[in-house]
Amino acid sequence: MSKVYYKDVPSEREKKRFSRYLAEDEELILATSVGKTYVRSVFVLGIMWPGGMFFITAIILSYLVHVNLGWGLLSGLVLAIIVALIRASITYHSNRYLLTTRRIIIKKGIFAVVVTAALFDKVTHIEVIQSFFDKILMHHGTIIINTAGLNKGEITLKFVEHPIEFKNILERLINRERELYSGHGSTVTLEGEVVDE
Repeated sequence: MSKVYYKDVPSEREKKRFSRYLAEDEELILATSVGKTYVRSVFVLGIMWPGGMFFITAIILSYLVHVNLGWGLLSGLVLAIIVALIRASITYHSNRYLLTTRRIIIKKGIFAVVVTAALFDKVTHIEVIQSFFDKILMHHGTIIINTAGLNKGEITLKFVEHPIEFKNILERLINRERELYSGHGSTVTLEGEVVDE
């Protein structure tokens, strides 16, 4: 039996936060973002750049104003960590992937927001791209949702944690919605199949 990664229902806070993106007849099923491993890598890179510049600047300033070098190193490290935390937090909160009872919604940005949504009945097929490195070490991948009717024809979700499970949940929701609105008892399947990780 494989481990389940997306088992939590959305919290009341998430439901309230994302309610403005939902229609009256729709319910939030899953709210996620880019993978935690990816956010950690953004944090580590943030310590190096631009955090490293703050670290070097603090050391130079401590030398120029004749302050103990230890205080310069400590203040530089604290500044680098703060910058890296802000950068990682912005990365996490500016990329939100929402699954509802009727559609998938991608929200990008914090202050200037771009929202892309696709109704489940417009989804033609779903692709998962996951390199060996992404699968073994990072546990994330890219999901491409091909749709009928959109200008671009596809929606891309990058750095999705455990993308196979996310795809399976999405396909189950699509099939459930199609059964409900088709009036038939048979399941409508997408191109591809549900697979276990």
